[in-house]
Amino acid sequence: MVAISRQSLKVRNRFLALLALLGLAGGAASAAQTAADNASNYSGGGWGTSAPNLGSGFGPWASFATNNFGPPYAGTYLDNSSTNVSTSTYSWGTYANSPTAAVPRVDLVRPFLPAAGGYSDPSTLGTLYNQTFSLAMQTYGVGGAGSTFGFSLDTGQGSGATADPILTLEYAGGGATDNMTLIDNDGTDNTMVPLNFADINGGLLVSVKVGSNPDGLNPYTLTVSPAPGNSNFSTPYVYSNFINGPAQQADLFDQNTDSNGFFNSLAVSPEVAVPEPASLGMLGGLAALLLNRRRNRVV
Repeated sequence: MVAISRQSLKVRNRFLALLALLGLAGGAASAAQTAADNASNYSGGGWGTSAPNLGSGFGPWASFATNNFGPPYAGTYLDNSSTNVSTSTYSWGTYANSPTAAVPRVDLVRPFLPAAGGYSDPSTLGTLYNQTFSLAMQTYGVGGAGSTFGFSLDTGQGSGATADPILTLEYAGGGATDNMTLIDNDGTDNTMVPLNFADINGGLLVSVKVGSNPDGLNPYTLTVSPAPGNSNFSTPYVYSNFINGPAQQADLFDQNTDSNGFFNSLAVSPEVAVPEPASLGMLGGLAALLLNRRRNRVV
């Protein structure tokens, strides 16, 4: 029995080595640092468009306000009113409203940092690679045409990269229907996402799982779930398609809305790579060979 147990251990170790060889074991290479930040980290002060770089794993905030004329018509503040997306009562509050013809907007921009080892993007910037970006968001009011609230993923980093996002989920005011909009740069322009204002008004938890081809057509899966306390829907919305280019920063935006918005709980987490069918076939064949060798030795 002892000999069999040792042989089983050898087979197990060889099997795990095989997984690592095929890139299927945990700890798969990633291009962005694992990261996390939430609004409660800023309860000691300093939150604003020039906020300190708190949390872990993200680059410094690169936030900015547009058409912020006269009184502060667009900006951000640390909200402590215990919204459905709050952490310890705190969330990052946003506002963008103006009595003038100007369209105010605020963008809370957070770049990803490159991780040591593993995949390295030619741009040298932190890039999602077999990883998931997640956040929480909620709004108390959007408004009419020209108003929008949501987030994007961008190629490149800094304010200039926000002009041409590769993926956007938003609620836009003034539409023909009460639905959120999902846009990617591979042809998706879905204005009929089955999530309405009541859903985002109650708070959303959003994740985007990105694959391992960041400099080409890269698969992604978007999942939207209700935040705690949001009883407007229960079944998560899930959508998969491709983005064309690397995801290198997140842009949380609020444009020309008629009430305040709230963001929180940014994170980048690793994912185990999904094997291709050819890899699975190789894995099955080599595993069977190892098991046969074990049986022959035991006999």
